[in-house]
Amino acid sequence: MAPWISSSEPVRQDCGIPAIKMQNVTYAYESGARPIIDGVSLTVNAGEWVTVTGPSGCGKSTLSGLLSGYLPRAGGGIRTGGLKVSGLDPATAEIADMAGLIGIVFQDPDAQLVQGRVEDEVAFGPENLCYPPEIIEGRVTAALRDVDLQGRRRDSVNQLSGGGRQRTAIASVLALEPPILVLDEAAASLDAAARRRLLALLRQLHQHGRTLVTVTGRLDELALAAQRMVVLNAGRVAADGPAAQLLREHRPLLGRLGLLPPGAPATGEASLGAAAPEIQPGGSDAVSGAADSIAGPNPGPHRSGGSPLLEIAGLSFAYGSKTRRQRRTSVQAMEPAAVLQDIHMSIREGEWHILRGENGSGKTTLSRLMLGLLQAPPECIYWRGRDVSRLSLYELAADIGYVFQHPERQFVSSTVLDELLYGPRSTLRLRPKENAPGPVLRQARDMLRLVGLEGREQTSPYLLSGGEKRLLSVAACFMLGKKLILLDEPTVGTDYAGARLLSELCRKTVAQGAALLMITHEPEFFAGENTRIWTLENGRLREE
Repeated sequence: MAPWISSSEPVRQDCGIPAIKMQNVTYAYESGARPIIDGVSLTVNAGEWVTVTGPSGCGKSTLSGLLSGYLPRAGGGIRTGGLKVSGLDPATAEIADMAGLIGIVFQDPDAQLVQGRVEDEVAFGPENLCYPPEIIEGRVTAALRDVDLQGRRRDSVNQLSGGGRQRTAIASVLALEPPILVLDEAAASLDAAARRRLLALLRQLHQHGRTLVTVTGRLDELALAAQRMVVLNAGRVAADGPAAQLLREHRPLLGRLGLLPPGAPATGEASLGAAAPEIQPGGSDAVSGAADSIAGPNPGPHRSGGSPLLEIAGLSFAYGSKTRRQRRTSVQAMEPAAVLQDIHMSIREGEWHILRGENGSGKTTLSRLMLGLLQAPPECIYWRGRDVSRLSLYELAADIGYVFQHPERQFVSSTVLDELLYGPRSTLRLRPKENAPGPVLRQARDMLRLVGLEGREQTSPYLLSGGEKRLLSVAACFMLGKKLILLDEPTVGTDYAGARLLSELCRKTVAQGAALLMITHEPEFFAGENTRIWTLENGRLREE
C-alpha cells in the first residue's frame, strides 16, 4: 500500500511567537491532590517536531489536555503557571480560535468521535467553523486520502476496527489543518503497516512547516523521528534535548523508566526499531517478588492435554448475515461479505495463544463470537463440548474472562482497589458493605504491587493513565480464576515496562493451568514466551 501523503500547503507560522510556551505550569485534578504536572517549563518553537515521552502515569496525556484547553476548561482541575499556544491561553481563549491553532489526537479515539459516519466525523470540525461547503468537501477528501480511508467514507464509524477508528480521529484533526498537531499515542491501535504510513505522513506534515508534538511511552521509530525529545517523570521534566544526544547521555535513565527495550543501540531510529522486543524495565526484582506472592514460583510451561476447552470447526461469519436455521425460511438475498471464513482452532488448558493480524482482519470479531457477545452460528464453536450458540452469555462468562480493548468500558467501581475486588465479591455473594475475606484482600494488594499501582488504591480508575488502565483491567480479570481469558490488544498505550509486567503475569497465570488468547498487533512483546501464534488474513486463520 502507498504511504499516506498529505496534500497540505506549506504552513506559515509567526516565528517570533513560540508555538507552545509553558512557564512553571502545575496541574492537579482536585484541590489538595498530588500534582500530575509539577512545575513544567517548556518552549516549542514554530516548525519543531518534539517527542514527549515518559512512563505510564508521568503526566503525558494530562499535558496534552492542557495544551488543547480541555483541561481545566471541561475536565476540571486546577492549573497554575503560564501556558500559551501561539500567544493564546488555551484555558480561556475562544474554542474556535484554538481549533484553528492546535489539533489533538487523543489516546482513545472513541473519546473524540461524535458522528455516525466516517465522512461526517471528518467534516464535523470544518462545519462547526462555518467553512464553505466546497472547502469542507476538499478537506474531507484530502484527509481521508491521507489516512487511507477513502473507500470507507460512508461506513459507520462503529463498523471500523480500532485502528480504523484511530485513523478516523487523525483525519478529523487533519481536516482542520491546524499549524500545531499533538498526537497522544496516536499510533497505539495501528498495525505495523499503518504505523509506517503514519510516520510517512508526519514527515510530510513537518516538511510543510507543521509543529508536531508526538506523545508516547515507547522510544520506537515513530518517537525518534523527532529531532528533540522531552522526558517526563512524575510530572516533571527529567531530560530535554536532541533525541540522539539523550539516547547517548541518558540511556540509564531511559532504561529505568522503561522507555527502551534491552539491546537497543544508543543512536539511530531505524536500528532501535529493530531492537530485541523483550521488555526490561527497572525494578525487576520488586516486580518478580510481587508476582511470586500471587502465583508462587514459576513451575515452567504447563503441559496441556485432554479435551479442548474451546474448539472451533468450520466457522464463517458476516455481520448482518442470517444463521443456517434462519436462511432456510427466508427469501434468498445477497449475503454480506464474510469477515471470517472457515476458521478452525482449538484451545486447551495451560496454552497461551496469540492472535495477530492487520487492523480490520476480524480478530475482535472472532473473540466476541467465542464469548457470546456476538451470536455464533450453530455447530461451529464449542465450549467444553457444548455448542456456544445454545449457551447464554452468563453461562460462558462463568468460565471465560474478557479484557476489552478499551478498559474504561468495563470499569464498574469508583476506586482502583474496589475494581479489583468487585469480581471476587460478586462471586462470593458478599453484601455491599461486607468486607472481602483477608486472603482476597491480600491477593488484591499483591496484584496492585505487581502492576505498579500500589498506593493508588483510592484513586478513580478513570484518572489513571492509559497504560495503567489497561494493566488494571487485566489484573481485575485475572483475580477471577477463569479457565480461559481473552485479552483484546492489552499492550495498546503501555510502555515497555508495563508490557513486561503484563507478560510476567500472563506467564504465571498460564503456569497455573488457565488458557489465554491474546489478540495483538504487537506479538514481538511476547517473543520467547511459550506461545502458539495464529494469524488472521483476509478472514482466514493460519498457525505460524
